[in-house]
Amino acid sequence: MKTSFLLASLLVLASTRLFAQACVIESNDDDVPIRLCQQNVTIPKSLFEGSFCRPQIPNRSFEVTMTERCPTGAYGICKDSQTEGVAYQQSIHYYSDPADAPVLSAYCTQISKGIWEEP
Repeated sequence: MKTSFLLASLLVLASTRLFAQACVIESNDDDVPIRLCQQNVTIPKSLFEGSFCRPQIPNRSFEVTMTERCPTGAYGICKDSQTEGVAYQQSIHYYSDPADAPVLSAYCTQISKGIWEEP
């Protein structure tokens, strides 16, 4: 019994470590500032880096920095969010404008099926 519990614990730790990656996305143009971080939960690494961390907003430019974890200081986090039609999960940390929290919270829970947290 102890061996199976230990093995299960090690597998959980290994799988958590496998997806320990995040990307900080910051606008670098003259438009409204955007700063957020996407923390990978269940997305394969290459797909996360190649697709999920590539903002597609017309007429905007961004700097993307890969990191192990999202930085502290977010005013809101949408935990375990999902893109419609995709089973993968990520947690999105928001840093730009706390006044956006009501809209982002509603989007998180109603559209992305995530859990909104205010750290």
